[in-house]
Amino acid sequence: MGNSVKPLSAFFNLISQFIPLLLTFALAATSYWFAIQSELSLFSASGKSDPTSSDYYLRNFSVQSHDLAENKYSIIRSNAAEHIPQGNVWNITAPELEQFESGNGMVKGNAQKGVYLLDTDEIFLRDNVVVTSQNEGLLTTMKSEEIRIDNITNEISTDKNVLVTRPGQRFEAQGATLNNDTGELTAQGSIKFRIEAKR
Repeated sequence: MGNSVKPLSAFFNLISQFIPLLLTFALAATSYWFAIQSELSLFSASGKSDPTSSDYYLRNFSVQSHDLAENKYSIIRSNAAEHIPQGNVWNITAPELEQFESGNGMVKGNAQKGVYLLDTDEIFLRDNVVVTSQNEGLLTTMKSEEIRIDNITNEISTDKNVLVTRPGQRFEAQGATLNNDTGELTAQGSIKFRIEAKR
């Protein structure tokens, strides 16, 4: 019995010399694991991201498009813009818009706010909106609180109160649509129309 106790006590003596080293290794490994987990939680998205909230923000925002088939060029500029993933939308601060087409077609617009829907290629200008369209020498100016520019149908429209001026003409309506291809202008609701004589 004395012989079996001696190897057992020798074994415990040997292990007791390594226990502080084993504890140090276990504490170091645990500390490393906690450090990695806290770093991952700091830099990863917590939970599922909200598709209705902004995923990034840009200063000095600018987007240009060129349609070589239809010979169109457009640019939208602003001080800042934020992208919303749901609907692929840009919320734009103080947007300025310029579009140029062959045949002297040109559209310029500005407002305090804007929304650019990338998937449908529509721009909604809001708050103190001024849009001018020049088509074959005819200048049309529209002023409203909201104006929609549809680049697919090439229409400029609003269903809000609008003031429209053309050389020698001026009218106010509860909405209007300008077909930028043909220059045809239609008004909705009651209209106050004034023809101005040239001097």
